[in-house]
Amino acid sequence: MKARTLAGIVLLTLVALVLSAPAVGQTDIHWKIFLSGPVADTFATAEYDVLLATAEPPSTGRGIVMVKRFTVEAVTPRLPDGIRLGVFLGPAIDPKDPYGKLVGVIEIKGGIGAMALLTADCPTVRQGTSVTLTSVDTPGQVLFLSGKF
Repeated sequence: MKARTLAGIVLLTLVALVLSAPAVGQTDIHWKIFLSGPVADTFATAEYDVLLATAEPPSTGRGIVMVKRFTVEAVTPRLPDGIRLGVFLGPAIDPKDPYGKLVGVIEIKGGIGAMALLTADCPTVRQGTSVTLTSVDTPGQVLFLSGKF
């Protein structure tokens, strides 16, 4: 729990620093999609943000800072605690990876779970990129949710 609290504080600090810096002449990105599947009352959201700002006054020569964030939140009231859902980004290129690349894992607790990837670990997302959530621990599909940016 302490690691989650620290990660939350670091994220809020980074966002506050970037938002307080003057914007560069490019458009920031904020995309949000809903992931759905065949199970009623089960859904997820995925968000992708890119914030561009100058780190220092331009005269210092330090240039542009880019902060990226990819988050997925799942609401799964029918799944027991401890089920782990893989977060995959597609499209699938290899038949061994039918949903694309595994970028993270969400552990369900109390019917909900979430994952956040920040700049260094954050994948690049483009229009048309698919997001798929499916069970990674149990044979067969316990859950399947998907959507596209």
